[in-house]
Amino acid sequence: MTSRLLQPLTQRWRTLVPRERLMLVGGSLVAVLSLMFVLVVDPLLERQETLDRQIGRKHRALRELAALGADYGAVRGHLARAERQIAEGRGTFSLLPYLEDATTALQMRDRIVGMQPTQSPPAQGYQEMAVELRLEGVQWPQLLGLLVKLEDSPYLLQVKRVQIRPRFDAPHLLEATLLVSTYEKA
Repeated sequence: MTSRLLQPLTQRWRTLVPRERLMLVGGSLVAVLSLMFVLVVDPLLERQETLDRQIGRKHRALRELAALGADYGAVRGHLARAERQIAEGRGTFSLLPYLEDATTALQMRDRIVGMQPTQSPPAQGYQEMAVELRLEGVQWPQLLGLLVKLEDSPYLLQVKRVQIRPRFDAPHLLEATLLVSTYEKA
């Protein structure tokens, strides 16, 4: 049966001039190569482009993850340091007496016009205790010395708010309000 199908084709092939045969073979070859490109090579190239884009995205994600890892390590170190400071002050540290001692050491004890302690409810295993310290008639070097002393404290202290204004009657003297807080394990 196949010979009956091929017989008219072979007769037609014999009647073609060599130049026509060459064009028919060349056209068939171009058609086969085009089909191979469209069906095999082009999908492979598209897949490679997709994978290259995904590789770029994954590299960016990896860099972001590395940066987050470094940030996480820094935050863990800060947390460990804060927990060490909390542990060192456990049972021996009280914020009010510490502030009184600090102001006495800087000869500012008589400039205190108010100390108001506040305590917040425990959150995530820690309890914050804060004191609002109001000072009147202090000089800038004294206030700066107090801030440095609080910053250099071996205990975990934070100066959360500082309000400073010059006195109306003596502009070289200042009125200052500081909100100083510390933390304890709840």
